[in-house]
Amino acid sequence: MLEDLDRLMEVEGVDSLLAIGNAFEVPDIFWLTGFRSPDPITFLHNRGEESLVSAAFHTIKRVTKESFIKRTHDLTEVAKALMKEGKRFTKHPDILLKDLLEAEFSGEVIGVPNHLPASMLVAVQKLGYNIKVVPDLLNNARATKSSSEIKLIEKAGKATIRAISQVIEMIKDTDIGANDVLLKNGEPLTVRDVKLALDHFLLDNDAESAEDAIIAVGKKGFDWHYLGLPEDKLKAGVPIIMDVFPRLKREFYVADVTRTVVKGTPPPKVKEMFDAVLAAADAVIDALTAGAKIDDVNLECFNTLKKHGFNSTRLDPEAVEGMTHGLGHGIGLAIHEEPSLYNRESFYEEGNVLAIEPGVYLKEFGGVRMENDYVVTKGKPIRTTLGLDDAMYL
Repeated sequence: MLEDLDRLMEVEGVDSLLAIGNAFEVPDIFWLTGFRSPDPITFLHNRGEESLVSAAFHTIKRVTKESFIKRTHDLTEVAKALMKEGKRFTKHPDILLKDLLEAEFSGEVIGVPNHLPASMLVAVQKLGYNIKVVPDLLNNARATKSSSEIKLIEKAGKATIRAISQVIEMIKDTDIGANDVLLKNGEPLTVRDVKLALDHFLLDNDAESAEDAIIAVGKKGFDWHYLGLPEDKLKAGVPIIMDVFPRLKREFYVADVTRTVVKGTPPPKVKEMFDAVLAAADAVIDALTAGAKIDDVNLECFNTLKKHGFNSTRLDPEAVEGMTHGLGHGIGLAIHEEPSLYNRESFYEEGNVLAIEPGVYLKEFGGVRMENDYVVTKGKPIRTTLGLDDAMYL
């Protein structure tokens, strides 16, 4: 949370934090300022002081109205002076940063995130300031969510569930044609049709795909990141993985939900895959709490799958079938955030928000994956993606 910024800066040994960019390209900028704009701004936070935003012209005026940052440094006059010399002010970051830092920086070491543009980094170095790259500082600060952030992730989850629910109804309303191909109004239902429908349904719920959704039919789902080709046809009797990770259009927060559906009766082995995945998810949720060791929770999943007869790369790095990816990941303004579930010796904290996605993948049948989002608490985790069955036999 933002309240953790000073503490984490002290741990990193930096006196100030400098971040530059726009909210549409750099999630940290939106998180630090709440300023939703394609215009780049400069954020500066001296430890123990009020944060500020630096910009020029109309942008600085909008910052005062639209950002939750109320302290600003106006670069308009500096930019005008450059323009009078026939210079484009965005091409002279050294001059803009000199004006800002001489007036506002108080300390010895400036911390910068990985995404600081190289030209800006070089400009600050040439000005003689001591810089330390702090790649994990903002990631760690964003790892625990405020109540307002959690509400927005819940909102994104509701939009996702609604969109998937409508696609499920579309699949239900198909006939089964030759070679088990699903027919909609007499025509094969394709991945292109499903993705277009998802996009429309998400837009109706003030969201949009953060990245391309995963729609993997049958054996193609063995590759758990196979996106699906537009011409792929949906079929009956095989698992169809739908992994949807949209972003709210205005507030930018994301959700991540996966359902695996089978139109008709699944083969016995696929039913076993479903049963194992659902049991693994239950075991994880029973163990997921603030203070729990990350790998202890991981192992609840993988050991449960093993009891059901399915391998994993966590228990057997040479495994090619079973669960061949991690248990999940943090979510927030990005699809993958801290905490990383690969940090085995770390511990969950209250306010972490996670996408938990157990899955089983067999070459002969494809994959079964089920994913929901949870808020870590001092007790049982709170599920934010409600209203859709976990096992989907249509």
